[in-house]
Amino acid sequence: MKKKVGIIACSGEKLVGGTLSRAAARIVVEKLRPNNTIILCQPLFMAGGLERHGGQQERDFAKNHPTITIEGCEEECAKIAVDKYSGKPATTIYIQEIAEMYPELKPKSREDLGEDGMKLAEIIAEEIAKKVDELFQSK
Repeated sequence: MKKKVGIIACSGEKLVGGTLSRAAARIVVEKLRPNNTIILCQPLFMAGGLERHGGQQERDFAKNHPTITIEGCEEECAKIAVDKYSGKPATTIYIQEIAEMYPELKPKSREDLGEDGMKLAEIIAEEIAKKVDELFQSK
């Protein structure tokens, strides 16, 4: 059985980058690489010791599988959590870096990305999928 790649998206609810990161992660896991990826819940991951809620399982998965963190802002909360509790992420995707390459695609709001925002989320998802492929090729 092939290993899966864990994806931890920014959980920032007040930022468009957080919404973009979660949308892109869902696109990867549900459409682009459904057999090779799984979403890890950042809040559960950070809570960790709450076994009845599965937090330790999230951490253990990231210890034993390559993990991609997706950052919606410069605070790097997902990356910091993985570094602290499970080891270095395999790679980190920065939403802002990709968004800057597509200035014509402006998300409508954090609550509703709109058509342009969803196009941007698809582009971000494609970048994540490329990283997943690289991780499988390097095995």
